[in-house]
Amino acid sequence: MNDLDRDELEIHQLLSAARPAPLPIGFRDAVMGRIRSDRPATQWEWIFAAVLALPSLAYLIWGLTAHAAELGASLSAILVAAQGLDQASGADIVVDGLAVISLALVGIGSAVAAHAMLRGAEQHRMIIR
Repeated sequence: MNDLDRDELEIHQLLSAARPAPLPIGFRDAVMGRIRSDRPATQWEWIFAAVLALPSLAYLIWGLTAHAAELGASLSAILVAAQGLDQASGADIVVDGLAVISLALVGIGSAVAAHAMLRGAEQHRMIIR
């Protein structure tokens, strides 16, 4: 079964003809060493991560506590509809746009905090496989 369009077939054949090559030994260590040696983590990275994540987390926690009953009713309706037990009524799903934006901001704040944490790490970690 081929699910590729005619336009995608040439590119697929070109890319599938190339042999996969493993990364050179020490590539990951070199990249991580360069990230650590560029400059130490600044407090601004931590402040930026907190400014993004903390208000968003507060909003998400407030939304969960304020609308917990509605969330429970919605989840039970979705489960009943998914099982096919109640054919007469459908499950209503409401997506709050501000909650989606808050989740995205928490993710971005977490990425910035992880970056700051990796830059500020003094000890060297070794993964043995």
